[in-house]
Amino acid sequence: MTDEPDQVAADLRPSPPRTDTTRTVDHLRREEFSAFYRAHVAMLVGFLVTQGARTADATDIAQETMIKLWKAWSTIDSPMAWARVVAGRELVRRLGAIEEDHIDESEYSALLGTASDIDDWVRRDDYQRVLATLPARQRQVLVWTTEGYSPTEIANQLKLNAATVRSNLRKARRTIALHLGKGAQQ
Repeated sequence: MTDEPDQVAADLRPSPPRTDTTRTVDHLRREEFSAFYRAHVAMLVGFLVTQGARTADATDIAQETMIKLWKAWSTIDSPMAWARVVAGRELVRRLGAIEEDHIDESEYSALLGTASDIDDWVRRDDYQRVLATLPARQRQVLVWTTEGYSPTEIANQLKLNAATVRSNLRKARRTIALHLGKGAQQ
């Protein structure tokens, strides 16, 4: 890992004396980011877990994404969409690099502490098990949809063709419907 947290800490330290206007803008920028972080970091972790990340990996990716977001904060128009794209890409990179080793599910991150509401949310119903059986792209598109994004918005954020997004969404929904239908018959 790079020394990004040290850089973020350095960015947050008071700067040499400047004009009152500059201080006010910097203070407002920090407050705005702080409020965003508190309101959305757990949601970002849940977004990643839903796409197949272990909780510990999801919290690490979310934290790294928030550090990158802080550095670019003043240039980002849609911070949650930006964070989802960046975090989702990192998750894809990590999932591609994972070897099938023993995974310790009891591992937690300092970001969430020990057992969290996310753990209960992930285990609460059959939906999560079905979701885990979907191919990565179908799962990704479905999760973005449940987060309130339209296929066109998803296509724009993920740099995909809108027809591809709709096709993957249709396939994912069909798979879930078939699974739920089988469960009702048992």
